[in-house]
Amino acid sequence: MTKIYRYEYASLSIALLIIYSHMGNWELLSILYLIPDITALGFFISTKTGEKTYNLSHTLLLPIVLLSVNLITKSNNLFTSIMIIWLLHITIDRALDWNLFPRN
Repeated sequence: MTKIYRYEYASLSIALLIIYSHMGNWELLSILYLIPDITALGFFISTKTGEKTYNLSHTLLLPIVLLSVNLITKSNNLFTSIMIIWLLHITIDRALDWNLFPRN
């Protein structure tokens, strides 16, 4: 990944932190931040399963869609906070150049 992409993800991480600071609970952030990494347990089954589960939990599409639906329906602030934490986790990983596993 080029430096410009890493800077973009770092900027997005900062923006998400600013948004979260206006609505979120810092204790919740500290508890849930590493939850997406639990999917790496798929590696105990097989490398292929581990890569698929990890990549699924570290792809921006799912949390963005869920966050959008939640914001449109104005249903739950806790769910919004959880989606922002998930996005924050992904963007910080990418800013640190920790990318998805390559396809085989």
